[in-house]
Amino acid sequence: MTKRIFSLCLAFMIIISLCACGGSFGKINLQETILIPEDGIVEADIVQQIKKENAIAVFAGESGGYTYEWTIFGSDIGDPGNINLAVTISGMPDGSIRLNLAQEEAFGFTGLLSVQLTEKWDQDCATAYQNGKAVATVSVTGSKATILNLTLDGTMKALEIRPDPILLENITEPATEPASDGETQPAESGDSYLSQAQNGDTQVYTDGKDKYMTDPIPEGKPKPVEPENQEVDRGKSYTCTFSIDCSTILNNLEMLDPEKLEMVPSNGVILATTSVTFYEGESVFDVLQRLCREKGIHMESSWTPIYNSAYIEGIHNLYEFDCGNLSGWMYKVNGWYPNYGCSRYQLWDGDVVEWRYTCDLGNDVGRGMS
Repeated sequence: MTKRIFSLCLAFMIIISLCACGGSFGKINLQETILIPEDGIVEADIVQQIKKENAIAVFAGESGGYTYEWTIFGSDIGDPGNINLAVTISGMPDGSIRLNLAQEEAFGFTGLLSVQLTEKWDQDCATAYQNGKAVATVSVTGSKATILNLTLDGTMKALEIRPDPILLENITEPATEPASDGETQPAESGDSYLSQAQNGDTQVYTDGKDKYMTDPIPEGKPKPVEPENQEVDRGKSYTCTFSIDCSTILNNLEMLDPEKLEMVPSNGVILATTSVTFYEGESVFDVLQRLCREKGIHMESSWTPIYNSAYIEGIHNLYEFDCGNLSGWMYKVNGWYPNYGCSRYQLWDGDVVEWRYTCDLGNDVGRGMS
């Protein structure tokens, strides 16, 4: 009898031990961040659980003084199997970051790898290289320290991530406006715009703002064009690029409204960089509205008279405050976050427009570096 009781107790202890180690006898809480095992291997039953529950699971690890996270979407998983999430990370003297993945074969799905650096990069975009060849665009987020985000399927083992060079021409080259003879000429400086009354406005603003509460325009940046003065010439068409990104949410899932989880793409990209044709005189808002309609992307806006512009409340059913009380949509043109509404920004040929979701009033998407 004593031996039987001892055997039963031993069997019970083995079962408890297996459950505690994440074996197939028990489940894990996918609502919490899961530590990556020392060998990096997440077993197939856990991957199966993520798929079955259609969950978004976050696995955290550390290497070379850097912390990193894998975000895995259950909806992306095909045939579950063991996966190795270990990543070896090292910083290089030139500021680039090297990654080496331990995974021996493809995951069978794409996962989002986020690497938190120990410092803040000046640049807000980066590129991943393999054997010297650019292979992926890296999203740069984070308000205090830079976070590098890229989607991987396990097939690329060794990568080097370098910050993209800052294009000085985007900062120093003055904007141009069409002249009456069809040639281009430099736009008036922001200073002259701020010092003169516009559109019959005779009030003097001692704080440097215009009548729509616009802060001083940095030198060389285009001044706003009021919607009521907008002149669209459909006989002249140009091209620009648009993209829509919400990858900052993937670093802040704990703040996200749970009902909005299914609206967040696994790589944070709602619309990849897309070439768009527009007419002379159209605004960023005009083109965003048309593009979203053509691509079937939900977009909701409201008119804000005090700023004389449309305000983008939500894109892809992701709204302001859905990921914290500092969250919402912002737009960037040629690397600069304009300090006026998108209805007042007149597009020019070759402009690069990026719509980005921020969880920290723009600090996590590089607004303070513009």
